[in-house]
Amino acid sequence: MAVSSFENSYYRLLGTTPTDSGAVFRVALLPGCEVYRGHFPGRPVCPGVCNIELIRQCAERLVGQRLHIHTVSQCRFTAVASPALSPEVDVSLSATPASGKWLVVARVSSGDCVYVEYKGEMLAY
Repeated sequence: MAVSSFENSYYRLLGTTPTDSGAVFRVALLPGCEVYRGHFPGRPVCPGVCNIELIRQCAERLVGQRLHIHTVSQCRFTAVASPALSPEVDVSLSATPASGKWLVVARVSSGDCVYVEYKGEMLAY
């Protein structure tokens, strides 16, 4: 569904659990991804932009449309995610239609550790 998907290179979708307001996507972070060779060799960390792209791709799955980010009203990186320390993460996501846009609220976490909190608008194309 995504134009240039990170699926099966940066992450692998393990499962989706519907919720009242959206869904939780369980993903495995793939340490062999070339992103980690430069970010950082021997001590891989998940680049923030890659986590935002992960959120966008999960939002596409949830709404069944190709989306692009229109505005980001809030994005907090609250901890450093690493495939070595957290090989699996949850992307909790809700998407509400509003005036031709999708209002997306998401969180990337593992257990009690929250890595990213995101709020923004996405547009279908």
